[in-house]
Amino acid sequence: MSVVGRGKDPVTRVYSALVEGLSDVLGIDQVQVFRLLQPPPRREYGDLSFPVMRFASKSGVDVESVVESVRGMLWERNLLRFADLRLESGFLNVYFKGEDVADEVFRLLASGWKPSPAQVEEPKVYVVEHTSANPIHPLHLGHARNASLGDSLARMLRARGHKVNVRFYINDMGRQVAVATLGFKILGVSPEDLARVMDVKPDYAVGWVYAVTHNSIDAVEARRKGDTRTLDDALSALARLKEKGPQDYFEKILSGVSTLRDPEGAVSELMKRYEEGLEPEKSLVRRVAKAALEGFKETLSRFGVSFDSWDWESDLSWSGMVARLLEEARKSPYFTLHKGAPALDLPRVIRELVEADTEVKTKIKIPRGFDIPPLILMRSDGTTLYTTRDIAYTLLKFREAGADIVVNVIGADQRLAQLQLKLSLLALGYRKEALNLVHYDYEIVRLPGRRMSSRRGEYVALDEVLEEAFQRSYREVKERNPSAREEWVRDTAWKVAVGAVRFALEQPGRLKPVTLDVEKMLNFRENSGPYLQYTYARANNILEKHGHIDFLKALPQALDEGLRRDLMVEALRFPVVSAKAADDLAPEDLASYLLRLADMFNKWYEKDPVIHEPEEPLRHAKAALVTLIRDTLGAGMNLLGVEPLPRM
Repeated sequence: MSVVGRGKDPVTRVYSALVEGLSDVLGIDQVQVFRLLQPPPRREYGDLSFPVMRFASKSGVDVESVVESVRGMLWERNLLRFADLRLESGFLNVYFKGEDVADEVFRLLASGWKPSPAQVEEPKVYVVEHTSANPIHPLHLGHARNASLGDSLARMLRARGHKVNVRFYINDMGRQVAVATLGFKILGVSPEDLARVMDVKPDYAVGWVYAVTHNSIDAVEARRKGDTRTLDDALSALARLKEKGPQDYFEKILSGVSTLRDPEGAVSELMKRYEEGLEPEKSLVRRVAKAALEGFKETLSRFGVSFDSWDWESDLSWSGMVARLLEEARKSPYFTLHKGAPALDLPRVIRELVEADTEVKTKIKIPRGFDIPPLILMRSDGTTLYTTRDIAYTLLKFREAGADIVVNVIGADQRLAQLQLKLSLLALGYRKEALNLVHYDYEIVRLPGRRMSSRRGEYVALDEVLEEAFQRSYREVKERNPSAREEWVRDTAWKVAVGAVRFALEQPGRLKPVTLDVEKMLNFRENSGPYLQYTYARANNILEKHGHIDFLKALPQALDEGLRRDLMVEALRFPVVSAKAADDLAPEDLASYLLRLADMFNKWYEKDPVIHEPEEPLRHAKAALVTLIRDTLGAGMNLLGVEPLPRM
């Protein structure tokens, strides 16, 4: 059984057998072979290369016998006809035989085969939780990156053969939601009614009320404390917010907060009553949160993102799950009191459960010099903290979905909280869950010349970025297709805009900060989502002009050497590249591969015309190659949420 998985094409089958064979002969883990068996830096060294000498010497095995054993395995599986193995300078180099590979690929294409990720032989159940924005304002650029990455991870894992459950966690018990709800309570109107007055989506109405209420509270508290800096910031924010909403509603919130004896106390009381499920707070908070969620769902739908479950944080508390978790914590040997509050002694957990266990230490890495204090579970007023509820939610995700692995797509700023979560699970005896909880972190997103502060009402909404991208792509598509129907132009321009934004947020790699440049991300000529869409459309246009392809008449020798052969082999690497990207949770690797394939295709086509090829068998071979490229690009783009377009 190979970790590469199952595939029909000859390159995937050879790759899978090589991984399995090298692992068996050398006595090393298949995953390690999978990572190291890669294209060499220079083409003359073959299509794949593996440092066999390094491992043979460590294992005490003769390197020549290793190569012969692997060659024998390929021969037994009738795969040696597709590849030649050579031992060169301590490396096992693999050279694919273009004619034989092409002959097999033509037969596959004739049967209706299309490229897809190699299918894993032991499927797992994944939960991918992503986006999970607080329901207090529209989704912004940070949420856009979270949603893009999370949705692509889910697509890639499903395509790999795993069962995936995608969830959105609604944090409706935090202070921010309570602040927004207090604002609507003062106004005495519903979010939907205010949205109609403002002529905006409901999430924008909630965002405005939240910011006005928050800054009004800040101003009152700053005056009381004599904090002139905070007061100036709050008043400046209020001056901007006044211009964005109905003046009478603005004045009503401002005066309503000012007349409260203790605004912060009012927020705390609202939070406490909501956690206890008391009315009218229960209905008020839910209505505000639901209004924001309706706005989220509209934006996410336009962005090509969907969820299997929408989980309310308050439901965890009202179901008694959080209370039961607190009882478990009190019985844990790691329970303690910290500053008079119930807590878990995480430093002791590290000493006794992490440092003393090799597997745990390998999977749960404690950064050197990272100070991790005890985790407080409950405030003095009896309300629970976010991380406490998050422990309960993590267990819910594992249990409800029967998950083997839970992936939390959460920003890099939450590394401490996510580490505390894993350590808390260990403290409570949930070792398996702790070891199979993955924090998929990512860095921030910026837009040149814009700063973000949701509490001050300053953020770059995803809707805003999409609209700007749409306007630019509309002009480009219209210019290229002046006589096209308006409906088609607008639909195409929207798909280009979404593809551009998603690809720009995924391609750099999650640990790199992103500064969005709308002009660059809409470049039709290189390194962008629209560039991939353009290349796909170009290939499709060639095939439409060519007409029917008789794959069985195609000449296999035509793909035996040169750029055609290299292009075919590169396209046939897709099942393995996409499989590895899914295993590594690395959409950026797939993005880089697709750009490279598109570059190779465009370079080839400009030098080697297809439609005007006079020799029929050669023309069918070229058209078959274009079909392979088009379908490979389309499959990869779909995994990244970039919709393939048959025409641009």
